[in-house]
Amino acid sequence: MLLTFQDRLRIPWQGGAKQITLSSLIPIFVIPLLIGLAAINVYTCIIIFLSFTVIMGYALNYVQRRSVRTSFFFVWISASLIYSILLFQMTIPLFEVLPEENLALVILSLISLFCFYKTHRRASLNNVVQSVGNQNDMADITEASLTEENATDQTALLIEDNLEESQSPEDVSSNLSNICSTCRKCVPLRTAHCSVCRACIRRHDHHSYWLNCCIGESNHRYYIAGLFFAFLALLLGADLTLTAICHPFLLAYILGLQILLPDDCSEVFDIYE
Repeated sequence: MLLTFQDRLRIPWQGGAKQITLSSLIPIFVIPLLIGLAAINVYTCIIIFLSFTVIMGYALNYVQRRSVRTSFFFVWISASLIYSILLFQMTIPLFEVLPEENLALVILSLISLFCFYKTHRRASLNNVVQSVGNQNDMADITEASLTEENATDQTALLIEDNLEESQSPEDVSSNLSNICSTCRKCVPLRTAHCSVCRACIRRHDHHSYWLNCCIGESNHRYYIAGLFFAFLALLLGADLTLTAICHPFLLAYILGLQILLPDDCSEVFDIYE
């Protein structure tokens, strides 16, 4: 029954309905529940954050050991960022947050989401695709004579000697290739086989379980840019939230902007008591 329900759980999409796995639905319902429980008091907040860290660490270690490809972490990080933005926009009338600060937070968050989206979309461009020739392509090839073979060998030796003299060691190594020990394909250098994606990835850096794709030649820059803007968005969002609900103090003036930090957060959970 569970398999039948999971097979029929689909959403309309361009080109046909797409199947939704249960692991993709869990973050959508669990994250709001955890946010509500953590906001009750300081004890539930500490318990939720500590248990969340342990559970997510165990889940990540589990999928890494078994090389499981899942969209759970990708949906979790996307839903967390979207819920954070929506929650901040809903409660912003109660906070003393400037419109410029709110606009900066939204722009940084959208840029990070765009970079991660491009990282996920361009991941397939990293796959090494080897075309195999057809036997009909060699129908016009005839057997060469012994004299022609000797002449061809001498010509090849002369070409190799000229290449060795004209090319540097770096140029020679860049034209070389190797054979993948897993899929037995001829792949370029600095190519690694990903056991999760089951494909050879150009300039493979690592497999990101949080984005459910491999980081390689075609999406590495978008990945680094997404991490950078996400870090700025999280840092700004945490500072705006803490300085809005806590008693802030002025740290410094930078280019005419006030840099505030939280001072006393003892009254944060008083509304629930």
